[in-house]
Amino acid sequence: MSKIVVYGQALFRGFPFKAFTRDIWLICLSNIIGAFGEGLYFYVFPLYIKTLQADYVQIGLVFSALYGASALTLLLGGVLADRFDRKKILIMAWAPWACAPLIYSFASNWQQLIPGAVCWGVSMMGVPAFNAYIITSTRDKTKIASVLSFVWASYSFSYIFAPTVGGYLATAIGMRLVLLLSALLGAMATGVFFFLRSQRPLVASHKTQRQSAPSDRSRMPWRKMLLWSICFALITFFMTVGRTFVPTFLSEQVGFSEFYVALFGSVGFAGMTVLGVTMGHLGDRWRKPRAIGLCLFVFLASTVSLFLVREIAVLMLVAFFFGGSGVTGSLVSSFIGSIAPENRRGLWLSVPQTLSLVAAFAAPYLAGFLYTLDPNNTLMFSIVATPFLILFALVGLKE
Repeated sequence: MSKIVVYGQALFRGFPFKAFTRDIWLICLSNIIGAFGEGLYFYVFPLYIKTLQADYVQIGLVFSALYGASALTLLLGGVLADRFDRKKILIMAWAPWACAPLIYSFASNWQQLIPGAVCWGVSMMGVPAFNAYIITSTRDKTKIASVLSFVWASYSFSYIFAPTVGGYLATAIGMRLVLLLSALLGAMATGVFFFLRSQRPLVASHKTQRQSAPSDRSRMPWRKMLLWSICFALITFFMTVGRTFVPTFLSEQVGFSEFYVALFGSVGFAGMTVLGVTMGHLGDRWRKPRAIGLCLFVFLASTVSLFLVREIAVLMLVAFFFGGSGVTGSLVSSFIGSIAPENRRGLWLSVPQTLSLVAAFAAPYLAGFLYTLDPNNTLMFSIVATPFLILFALVGLKE
């Protein structure tokens, strides 16, 4: 036990809370409120879609609409983040996020969920401004990965409790009232942004651009940005194929009740919270490609375990690592944000997110088709690809 304590102290010694500002803490508060509202329904959302007369392919289509709308808005969000007050962009983007569960609550068939899915996707327009706001506000630029990972961990922190609470409330009061509660919490999370300070992006002068141009060309940072973005897109695609039908797999193949499916999600997001902070800290101390490779290895091991384990207690341990493996996005964003030109930071941050969401758009439909053929196919598809992704991260990515 003493060795574990010593290791933990060594790992978290010097965690950069001094790099946080008042505005970053407010963003964490918004994350906690909004993610709790979303988490009340989102993890068991595939089961809700199925109750509205949808088959597996149609469940995948709803998620494809959600990710497709996201992909179409991110580049626009990146351009806006480099030109206008990022505080206003966040408020404007988060409002549709609150509207999505409101629309879901009135749906009487799966097709009527599509407008809500589009609203959720449109809200992703604010993500480049969100990441750029955090990176620009961070006091110590050498600790960007730690700060960004912590902020995103505050989002997953609410998911530790929300799916279980949502599963219980859905049984007690019905899913439609849960969705209305989610919409209310989303509106409250949006309201927190009104207390942020305005942050207008810096516009580089022509003189500064001429002085920095030769150095930028010699380093070719845009090539690194594209390579990291492509790697992140591939990771997103194969992980999304494996993750989309995990709740359905647990319900139909393992025999979990809705409560235990939600509990699996809660434990998974506990893993995302803990490992998210840990991997961000490792990314600053150890190198981000190695941290990404470690995330992928954890994903591989936990996905294989889903085939082998049927005891509830052990599956909850699997859930911790399965959820915790999905924290590569903050590592990629922290690296790209650190090499991006200040006056193009929002646009550069939108590129990996756009490519990853294009990948996520295609993945659920393929997952639905594979799951229809055999419920094991989606997990096997991810398992086969992951060793190659680990090799790509460790060999291909350079800081």
